[in-house]
Amino acid sequence: MTGFDRPLQPDWIYNTLKMIEPGKSPSEYYNIFDKEIAVERIGKDGVRKIRTVLFRTFIYSFQNQKNIIENNLLIELCKKYDMEFMKPVLISKLLLDYELFRFLTKKMQQLYDPLQEVNSSIITRKMIEEFGDTEIVKRSVRSFLKTLSSFGILEPVSTTRYLQFPRKMLNENQVRYIIKLYADTHHTRQIDILHFDNIYFAYRQQPDISRTALHFHNQEWEYIKGYQRELLLLK
Repeated sequence: MTGFDRPLQPDWIYNTLKMIEPGKSPSEYYNIFDKEIAVERIGKDGVRKIRTVLFRTFIYSFQNQKNIIENNLLIELCKKYDMEFMKPVLISKLLLDYELFRFLTKKMQQLYDPLQEVNSSIITRKMIEEFGDTEIVKRSVRSFLKTLSSFGILEPVSTTRYLQFPRKMLNENQVRYIIKLYADTHHTRQIDILHFDNIYFAYRQQPDISRTALHFHNQEWEYIKGYQRELLLLK
């Protein structure tokens, strides 16, 4: 299982994707990221590792080569919408790409109700029971909780205790783009929404996917509803 050992902040992701122009070399943006975007990080090596994770997740995962940046859905959306709109869409990409991020999310949902205080020591102990007492497990838990804090999902009140913020509603455009992002990531044009994993809407109130499916019928997809099936055929 791949670790998630570097915390990411939404402004780092958003500002990077917003400034990028497809067709350019990724290296043209490295110095800007290091000097102007990831300004909270101290240490050249730490910034480089965070940049590597960010580019791998939000750029390279959409394309087959790394020498030229190709356009993708998230680059387009970051140029169109503000960061608050993009936060749940960006975090859904972390859930799509990192099995450990999904696992930790599900573990936290099992241990705590949406407004309960979260204890990192308990989550770490549960992870060690599953995967062993390894440094990558402990670092992944820390990075996971720091990422949730930077996205405004948790608020640290001590070194081990976190408060959960009330979960907001997703609007239909946000749901629409998370579904499209799922299709892009899984390289599929057909989605069975009756069996769509709600984990990708984690940290928000669960949306009515059928309503969104109907709303964007004939615009983003063909919505086919029948007995015990609801399919999206994306255009």
